Amino acid sequence: MKSVILLTLLCVTSLFAELKVGDTLPPLVLVDQFDKKVEVPSEGKLLLSFEKETSTAIQEFLRKQDKNYLSNNHLLYISDVSSLPSFLVNLFVLPTLKEFAFSVALIYDENEMPHEEGKVTVVSLEKGVVVKVEFVKVGELSFVCKERKQ
Repeated sequence: MKSVILLTLLCVTSLFAELKVGDTLPPLVLVDQFDKKVEVPSEGKLLLSFEKETSTAIQEFLRKQDKNYLSNNHLLYISDVSSLPSFLVNLFVLPTLKEFAFSVALIYDENEMPHEEGKVTVVSLEKGVVVKVEFVKVGELSFVCKERKQ
């Protein structure tokens, strides 16, 4: 079982490194802060955080929302914890994340996905295809998260 998760994480790492508009996202499964499987959806938006400050800001934003905010708006929050030593993740990060009423999918392996410092990477998906990749200030998340297809 752990080897399947490890293989999936390795695939995620290489996939996110190359992600661009027009790409088809294969079925992916990550794990959250409770070590539960989280399927990456084929529709909606992925909110990706690659820095501590951005993660903290997203978490504060989500704490102020209804507990079903992510699912109601077809969002998946993914946090990259690959830059932290595993003992820090286990001792500090996971216990803190377990206090949240929402799921945080985690990336444990290093990746090279393009991102901008201080911004959230938002990947919009339609039928498994990446239709938009944008870099958003945390203060603009409310607007971006509630955008609907026309």
